Amino acid sequence: MPVSDRSGPFSSLRFLFLRAAPKRRRMVEGSDVALHAPAVRRFAPPVCQKKGSGGKTNTDPEPITGFPRLYPEELGFRLLRRKASPMKMRQLNAAMFGLTAATLFACSSAPSMPIQGTAGTSGSAGSTGSAGSTSSTAGTNGSAGSGTAGETGSAGSGSAGANPAGSTGSAGTGTAGNGTAGAGTAGAGGAAGSGTAGSGTAGSGTTTCPTGVLGHCNADTANAPTHAGYALALAEEFDAPIDLDADPIWTWSDGSPADGQTRFRKSQITWTGGKMVITAEAPAGCAASTNNAGCIPGGDTSYAEPNKNQPTGTIGNMGVWSGEFRTKYNNYRYGWYEAKYHAPIANAANKDNINMNGDFLSTMFVFRSPKWQEWNEIDIELEPNIVTQLAGNVVNAMGATGYPAGNAAAFAVTQGLPTGYKNYDEHTYAFDWTSTKITWYVDGVVSHTYTGAANDPIPPMSAKIMMNLWVFSGTAFGAGVNNMFPFSSEYEYFRFYKNTAEEAAHTPEYPCSPTPSCLPTSDLDYAQNNGSEMNYAPAGVPK
Repeated sequence: MPVSDRSGPFSSLRFLFLRAAPKRRRMVEGSDVALHAPAVRRFAPPVCQKKGSGGKTNTDPEPITGFPRLYPEELGFRLLRRKASPMKMRQLNAAMFGLTAATLFACSSAPSMPIQGTAGTSGSAGSTGSAGSTSSTAGTNGSAGSGTAGETGSAGSGSAGANPAGSTGSAGTGTAGNGTAGAGTAGAGGAAGSGTAGSGTAGSGTTTCPTGVLGHCNADTANAPTHAGYALALAEEFDAPIDLDADPIWTWSDGSPADGQTRFRKSQITWTGGKMVITAEAPAGCAASTNNAGCIPGGDTSYAEPNKNQPTGTIGNMGVWSGEFRTKYNNYRYGWYEAKYHAPIANAANKDNINMNGDFLSTMFVFRSPKWQEWNEIDIELEPNIVTQLAGNVVNAMGATGYPAGNAAAFAVTQGLPTGYKNYDEHTYAFDWTSTKITWYVDGVVSHTYTGAANDPIPPMSAKIMMNLWVFSGTAFGAGVNNMFPFSSEYEYFRFYKNTAEEAAHTPEYPCSPTPSCLPTSDLDYAQNNGSEMNYAPAGVPK
């Protein structure tokens, strides 16, 4: 290709050179001379060298821009068709000198072409942002209400608030620069999910009772022993405190029986370790002797011990605080009554000395109120003066205001008791009340049976279920002077099984529900238990 057709950064220099030496131009371009490297390598002009990648000098010659394939290896001359004359050679040498000078000038003076820089390393993508942490915390379960456990309290409802995780941050994008790595920014973490904890108050019931069973149940209730012909109707497992002012079944007595030195109050009934505890204690400074009957002044009103034909009575001077746990209504009759409990030890040093071990009754019994209408009573009594015997009583009297000894059948027996029996140890006590017979059991074994008498028939009336610790000051059941306060009875459970056949044969049928509306007026009048009971009976019924 002719030189005049080339373009490039040396085109102006080339033009000046060729204009100054037209003869040399023609000679170089003519057909007389060709370039040939081996012949005259010594005339080769210097070549421009560049730095290769990595900083090393590239020794491979590059073509000089602006000249027709002017490689040093091809700057040799050979004669074509004829041998050059000396004059021609001198002209050629002059041309080569000029070419060499131009080349040196081009390498040293001319601005070099920008070296094509290697593209900068592409920036790495920013790391993926971590998912935002969920900051909301589910609300704690509602605390159990402090009130009395509901009949079948259900666990409070409350759905946990939604807590979605924050969305994943997008990866940062890095742009490749001219030799500079692109900066990548990590994607921002997702925002924390928000959620409000659901609120809920736990139901006051411990466990839902089996169908047809009232009370406060637990897992033991479902596994309770069965009795042919009887249906479990009421269960108290004593796992949690019962609100004795609000519970629909149970309450407390504000009574103060004329016999003994005991005044009942609610605070003496407590729950601990899965048991109900009834504690007897004397006021501070009150001696534990027979002459301490004035330590608790009387004169207060009692609903549980009303005067005859009156809704209330007046409490006398007493010496010991204790408790009586009872059902609200005269709503129980024929069936199996069972409690697992033990009597207290009133005097540890003399617990097996029948003449020195205090004076009290630790009980589980049924009792109809008010007693002056029709006194119906069936007892289990644990006494400190007969710790190796089971004691009990049956009373059926009309119009009595004091203990009707002539209409009572008290007993104390050792029959059927387990080997080594002591009533201050825990045992399971029960009595089975039918219309024709009453049978007492200790740990499932028959201990005593009663079929009635002319002066003391089997009680036919509905009654309340009661458990108390009744303390005396004399020698009726031991030695009151040796009572060492405080002391307690402990009950693990109570259960009542309805005799379905007996109740079906009698009208009305007990227990009924809902109370008190299901009960006849005769079961409600004058039968309030304490001054804290509200709306005990319908309007017009004496309370």
